[in-house]
Amino acid sequence: MSPLRCPFLAADVIIEVDGDRGIVLIDRRNPPPGWAIPGGFVDYGESVEAAAVREAKEETGLDVTLTDLLYVYSDPTRDPRQHTVTPVFIGIATGDPCGADDAERAAVFGKTSLPTPLAFDHARVLADYFSFRSTGARPSPASFLATRLDSDERRALIGIARAAVARAISDEPVSPSSTPTTVTSPRLMAPRGAFVTLHVGGELRGCIGTLTADEPLRAIVDEMASSAATRDQRFEPISPRDLDRLTVEISVLSPLRRARPDEVEPGRHGLLIARGHARGVLLPQVATEHGWDRDLFLMETCRKAHLPIDAWREADTELYVFEAEVFGDTDRGS
Repeated sequence: MSPLRCPFLAADVIIEVDGDRGIVLIDRRNPPPGWAIPGGFVDYGESVEAAAVREAKEETGLDVTLTDLLYVYSDPTRDPRQHTVTPVFIGIATGDPCGADDAERAAVFGKTSLPTPLAFDHARVLADYFSFRSTGARPSPASFLATRLDSDERRALIGIARAAVARAISDEPVSPSSTPTTVTSPRLMAPRGAFVTLHVGGELRGCIGTLTADEPLRAIVDEMASSAATRDQRFEPISPRDLDRLTVEISVLSPLRRARPDEVEPGRHGLLIARGHARGVLLPQVATEHGWDRDLFLMETCRKAHLPIDAWREADTELYVFEAEVFGDTDRGS
């Protein structure tokens, strides 16, 4: 019997300071870098409520009173270190925060002045928080369960992608029986857009995808993995000797939504910018990896489209956002 593995438990708190002055975020001292909601791991014998208050005091110096529970976030890929489950509370405090403990610094921000990059899934969490404050509606478990893939589905897609790469680069025909076929999940049979990214020894060697949801997700992943291995003209094709060092990352996309530039949230949104026949796409994780703010993310997507970098400001430029569920065969729990 395999040893029991359980997720880590943490508690975060969105601290509202002096009424509508703003919320407190900390600039993390330790990896992963970025700005984050105050919080941390729950000690044995400690309640999540007590942990949230304690961590807030340690990282910001503020005495926080908890007023509400926003949601419990548990996506296995939300923390790059390990699978972490986090109840996110809302609390109130007065005074000026001062960064300490795991926080290099702490500051107060409004909805339109959030810093970048945001660590973990905190872009999504803060979007949920601001939506809750404006509408009173919390995130819906039904919406998460309807679209999010479970660990078995993710493993199945990774297997499909790896088999597609092996088939695409093989010098000999690969038997269809070697490709995973026992996938019956409705979510994998539903039409979804997706990108497949391939690394060899940590170096990018291919990234191809589609925003169009006109085939079952499992078929899209199969096709995009094969193309990323052999048709990304920026790189030499994957070879059989690369397979031992190959890692696969899959980004499963939400539907596109037309958006204004001020609605773009780096770290949460991917971008499609189009004008005429020119179009450029960047995945959400690209902005996070490079630490881009909103304007730089927009400019770099224009550059990807071979448009002037300020084309996103023009009325005839179309801007769309999407979100991505990102996972790979190096993720814990995938």
